[in-house]
Amino acid sequence: MKEKLIALLKSLGILTDDKVDAVSKELEKLDLDKKPEPTIDASKISDPAMKQVIEELQNQNLILSRQIKTLTDTLTAERTERERAIQLQRQQAEKEKTQKVSDLIARALKEGKIVKAKEEWLKKFADQDLDAATEWVNGAPVDKNFVPEKKDDKKSDPPATEIKAGSLADYMTHKAEHTKAAAAAFAESRKN
Repeated sequence: MKEKLIALLKSLGILTDDKVDAVSKELEKLDLDKKPEPTIDASKISDPAMKQVIEELQNQNLILSRQIKTLTDTLTAERTERERAIQLQRQQAEKEKTQKVSDLIARALKEGKIVKAKEEWLKKFADQDLDAATEWVNGAPVDKNFVPEKKDDKKSDPPATEIKAGSLADYMTHKAEHTKAAAAAFAESRKN
């Protein structure tokens, strides 16, 4: 019985090979071969042919009821799983699109295709049609108000301190510090 049901589900494309074991275990729990409690007491029927027909119908009814329940449960589980998978795919696609829009805006700002004030406009445009927005950014001229970012790879100078006697290397390393300290000392001497 169980094998027939699994074969039927596979032939209908409802059950995939990777889920056969799980469905088989669930079907075992149902105890499909167990006879149901009859609604008509066949023992009270005196005609042996009629008695046999009623018993067979009761068995078939039970089997069909269990098959229907199993199929319904399997379809419900499959539907739930597919809906979950579709939802995850949608979320992933939305996340990827959001990242692409952010990357496009960052690139457009960095390349001077838009100014900061037009960032929201480009975001709306890219949300509606990412391909068209990308094409627009690729073909757009550099904005006339664009000022490239200055890359300052130097670490900020340490605060000025007193000038210390030292080597030329020390002076060159802390040139700004020494310059500030010297300027402060000169300004102090001018006050006196």
